[in-house]
Amino acid sequence: MKAWWLMVLAVTCVEANIRVEILTDSSYAPYSWQEGQEARGIYPDIVREVAKAMPEFELVLKPVPWRRALSMVEQGKAFAVLPPYYNQEERPWIWPYSQPLLDEEVVVLCSDKLASNTDEARFPDDYFGLRFGMNAGFAIGGKAFWEAVSAGKIEQEEAKSNRENLLKILRGRVDCTINDKLSLLAEMLTMIKDGHLALEDMGRLRQGPVVTREQGFLGYAANDKAFPFKEQFVKQFDRALHQLRQQDGINRIVESHVGKSQR
Repeated sequence: MKAWWLMVLAVTCVEANIRVEILTDSSYAPYSWQEGQEARGIYPDIVREVAKAMPEFELVLKPVPWRRALSMVEQGKAFAVLPPYYNQEERPWIWPYSQPLLDEEVVVLCSDKLASNTDEARFPDDYFGLRFGMNAGFAIGGKAFWEAVSAGKIEQEEAKSNRENLLKILRGRVDCTINDKLSLLAEMLTMIKDGHLALEDMGRLRQGPVVTREQGFLGYAANDKAFPFKEQFVKQFDRALHQLRQQDGINRIVESHVGKSQR
């Protein structure tokens, strides 16, 4: 009799778990990417580790193209998205944001034919008249950059991924791109490994100035009514994230993907 009641209790607890689906960027290595049907990368690993301290929630990470992920959150069809930068002005439908998960360094990367693209270059002024390849749905580069785009001083076209933008630079279709430094480097190394990029091609790409230093977050849909568990989840996630950071867990996850920093 006792064993029977324990089994019922176990089943009841499992069924009581709240299923929470979080959309992740499917093409942003090493931070977040898709492998088969699984979400891989630094950010998914951080969220999975945080979720271990939240047993009442059943966490599901679903990798999708970034623009689609944002659209689903905007429409109230998704609970949360990983990992947007903080941008409440342009994305009022994301609220709130979690505590920051990680710091990122956004840089300009151009063809080596552009001699003006150096660490000391003035951005965006020294890039007027050029064409930039930008990942679809990425609102990075800063206000001055997008004002220059709107004024026609800089051209921009969208691509699905860093890989597409890097190939466009090498083929002369665009002059530059903007993205996280580590993400660009990781994509170059993957392309070399897969035979899509020769080692000498890396010499045809030159990093320019740091544009911004951003932070990645877990961003929640502002639609509270669609997700009655939202307030509970937000509070518990931030609490568990703080504990993970205090235990140096985030650094361990980063090091497992990219190694220890030499700085």
